[in-house]
Amino acid sequence: MSPKPFLIFSLDDRLYALPAEDVKHIIRSVTITPLPDGPDLMAGILNMGGRFIPVIDIRKQFNLPSKTLLLSDRFIIAEACGYTIAFIADTVESVVELSAKPLDASNAIFPSGMEPASLFPGMEKFITGVSHQHNRTVLIYDVNSLFPETEIRLAADALKSKQTQEPI
Repeated sequence: MSPKPFLIFSLDDRLYALPAEDVKHIIRSVTITPLPDGPDLMAGILNMGGRFIPVIDIRKQFNLPSKTLLLSDRFIIAEACGYTIAFIADTVESVVELSAKPLDASNAIFPSGMEPASLFPGMEKFITGVSHQHNRTVLIYDVNSLFPETEIRLAADALKSKQTQEPI
């Protein structure tokens, strides 16, 4: 596979990547407004210049423990399934050219005899490839499969419903 640009970000000291073309903005940590009646994957909403964007809880999607929002965290604004969404990363590393190997062809990256799917139970359906960056494994995701359209639509509908009920 020829190298393509990916945005590398981290959660709990693990590296993940999304195609750079799907990322619209990266902003510093800001307060988000919770939506108590929102879908399970929705952490709240972000007001970005008067435009309200649903914040998807990527930590839930990855089965990671929740954590308090820190000033050092970054919001990644991306296009997924035709919607603008945001999610929170611990850090944004860089945009780099990576050559992604399919997960099933990446056995050379993992210790001998270890199956990649056993390292990421339930996540293999989201992983589109694996690569290396500075001797660290980078899991590559497709934003459209990582954030399912049904969940995003629920978040967008909850946001619209909230806007029509009361001002945010």
